[in-house]
Amino acid sequence: MSPRDHRIDPALASWITAPGEDPQNPLLRLSFELAAPPVSARLLVTGLGTFRAALNGAEVDDARLDPGLTDPRARIQVRELEVGALLHRGENVLGIELGRGFHAMTTPNEWRWHLASWRGPVRTWAHLRMHLADGSSRAVATGQDWRTRPGPVAFDSMYEGETFAPVEDSEAWLVPGYDDSDWAPVLAASSRRGARRGGHGREVPEPMMVRQVQEPIREQEEITPEVVSSSPTRTVLDMGRVIAGWCRFSLREDIPADAPPLLLVARHAEKLREDGRVDARNEHVHTDRFQEDRLRLEPAFARSFAPRHSYKGFRYVEIETAPGELARLEVTGILAHADLRPASTLTSSDAHVEAMDRAMRASLLNNMHHVPTDTPSQEKNGWTGDALTSLAAMTTGFDMRRMLRKWLEDQVDGQRDDGSLAVISPSPGWGYEELSPAPEWTCLLPVLLDEMVCEYGETDPVARHAPAAARYLAHELHRQDEDGLISSVLGDYLSPGSPGPAPEDRRLSGTLLVAHALRRLAHALERATSAGEPLAPDLPAPDTLRTDASTLEQAVNSVFLDATRRLYRDPGTAAEPGTPTYRQTSNILPLAFGIVPPERSGAVVDHLVADLTARGDHHDCGHLGVRFLLPVLSAHGHGALAWRVLSNPTAPGWRAWLEAGNSTFAEMWEQPRSHSHYFMGTPVIWLHEHVAGLRRGAEGWEEFVVAPDPDVPVGRIAMTRATDAGEIALDLDREARTLALTVPDGTRATVVLPQEPGTAAPQELGPGEHLLRW
Repeated sequence: MSPRDHRIDPALASWITAPGEDPQNPLLRLSFELAAPPVSARLLVTGLGTFRAALNGAEVDDARLDPGLTDPRARIQVRELEVGALLHRGENVLGIELGRGFHAMTTPNEWRWHLASWRGPVRTWAHLRMHLADGSSRAVATGQDWRTRPGPVAFDSMYEGETFAPVEDSEAWLVPGYDDSDWAPVLAASSRRGARRGGHGREVPEPMMVRQVQEPIREQEEITPEVVSSSPTRTVLDMGRVIAGWCRFSLREDIPADAPPLLLVARHAEKLREDGRVDARNEHVHTDRFQEDRLRLEPAFARSFAPRHSYKGFRYVEIETAPGELARLEVTGILAHADLRPASTLTSSDAHVEAMDRAMRASLLNNMHHVPTDTPSQEKNGWTGDALTSLAAMTTGFDMRRMLRKWLEDQVDGQRDDGSLAVISPSPGWGYEELSPAPEWTCLLPVLLDEMVCEYGETDPVARHAPAAARYLAHELHRQDEDGLISSVLGDYLSPGSPGPAPEDRRLSGTLLVAHALRRLAHALERATSAGEPLAPDLPAPDTLRTDASTLEQAVNSVFLDATRRLYRDPGTAAEPGTPTYRQTSNILPLAFGIVPPERSGAVVDHLVADLTARGDHHDCGHLGVRFLLPVLSAHGHGALAWRVLSNPTAPGWRAWLEAGNSTFAEMWEQPRSHSHYFMGTPVIWLHEHVAGLRRGAEGWEEFVVAPDPDVPVGRIAMTRATDAGEIALDLDREARTLALTVPDGTRATVVLPQEPGTAAPQELGPGEHLLRW
């Protein structure tokens, strides 16, 4: 659907909120009568920040933390749901509960969400259209006839947690027959531009209201934790792995209704301190409370609670309460993330291969909450550079088109007049100067447009967003220095021994990522033109974009390529392989992006191999280098070395992480703050594309390649891959020397069997089931 098809008429309802300057967890309620039973009913509902809606005591959907953060000055998402089955003849009740989310956050934090220019009271908007059995229709909507009072969540914060302090049955207000005569009238505002909200005295925003595009967050799994340690007043529980979600805290069934209330504090963390307690610290969240729920469970009317307006990243939960009270409590961990559809499977005779693949999928899912985030605990920000290196892993693992469409809108909504973009998206105004400029992050926008074309065949995002991508790239080109290079403050982020930005000259990575983005936008424009998309008339021609890219690449070679020694180095450095002066990523990226002069390519590879070998088959890469290192080695005949680097059992390496008991990837190589961060897990792409050998063609999946690396010592590997053209399946057995391959209808495969290099001629295979031997 085009963005225009997603639009909602804001005049269908009014925005409503509770009295007070900054209402906390308002409950908003409307009781209405139906003269006949409904045949069907459509509910449009949204909130700023999070909402939970119910009809007659039943939640309208099992989604959580909707509608998903946007810049509400530009766009607000609306859920559209069929709810006829929840209505009946007679009295009905529509109830909506609001939480702060990121929209009305009060927690002081590094990224200034608490100071966002859009910040205002939480509020909701809803329209319910019903078709009744007597042939009539009826509509109700948020407006002045609604009533409100504060809810039982006395505090909520995406970073700090929630406080639950009920005074009555938390569900009673949602059902017919409840007496709301002592509730206050809501504050309602017309949807006309310039109208004002009662006593708040702020203008009602007039953004575009659109149907929510991305998959909602849903509860995926319930986990029974194990006890790590316990004392009369404190216990530490282990979920067995890092998850994103929350805990449900419940009184045991045998606790009588007249028992006294249970008060507890639950602190969540991904790791433990040396003393065995949870490590619930975050230097970027400026409060003394982090990922902490404070609850009062009432045996008579509120026996259970699970957070409703926040989520956490955690493996461990430390529960503190009065002596003897722990025996009254039951705790269940709940995994919750975007309800993405898997796009692939992978199995192997090598346990390390399967563990790597599982860890990356889990790390990705823990960070899928309306946009791809960077950690489910420490930040919850949509860091664009993390996704830029991980796009292939995302689209290989899951059907990402809906979430990526939503995120494209966020990036364009946040673009400044000068064309610049923030390193996080959505952004409250942070990330344009802070940790910027960083093209290795903000080049996501043009690259993502081409990824939508190549992976999903979707060209309409190009027509919609190519002007913004072109403005952004023009902004980067205007930043060229006297060497023709483009600076970056981040570069190959978090290489071993580095606390953050890369130690080498970051102009190499910044310039090459801009050149790469120019080429990807050129390709996207050509595909959109071929598809008949109406493109803006002032867009740069693809040839112009490629010329600009070539100029940047030549500048990189001029400044960084030592033509005599045939390696890339910072100007004026020795860059001796096997010493700290040689930087692997500075040589990996020119090879990966194909800018090395052919006559020097072999020597550049040899120096890279020499450095890896001198380090004991260890890399020294940050997030950019680990993405491209193994594919570069395979492309140049060093698959065996790539495998040794991947499976090296000592740090810095992935096997060391996994064998230490982690089931997700850490953020950094030394003393990681987060243990669920996907941007260091991108070598899994190599498993799919070079160990199994399945690679998308240059134009998409209509023509794909199966070319397993002959030097990788993995016996058997099998995978499936869902594409728009159908499902590809392959089963490669290097020991039996067989390849079973399913080629979907309408596609073709080019197969190169894993024989000695130069001895296997490509085979062209059409649709059907194939069994090949060598």
